Amino acid sequence: MLVFAVEGHQMLQVVWVSFAACIGISVLFSLVIVGSARAGEARRAGHAVAAVPWFVLAVICFVLFAGGVALGVHAMVQR
Repeated sequence: MLVFAVEGHQMLQVVWVSFAACIGISVLFSLVIVGSARAGEARRAGHAVAAVPWFVLAVICFVLFAGGVALGVHAMVQR
């Protein structure tokens, strides 16, 4: 009778990778929100030049966020 179909180190790998992905995805999306909000505030205050770095931060973090989500979905579908 097979009790465990997975080895212990594989389970530990799943735990730490999922923890890292959770933290990483959360931080990236938080930076998207912060960058978007600060860019909007700066633009409304008439500081268009100051809004550019915040906008760039939001775009870069969103691309990384979307890539991480796509990578995660691909990994789930693949196995």
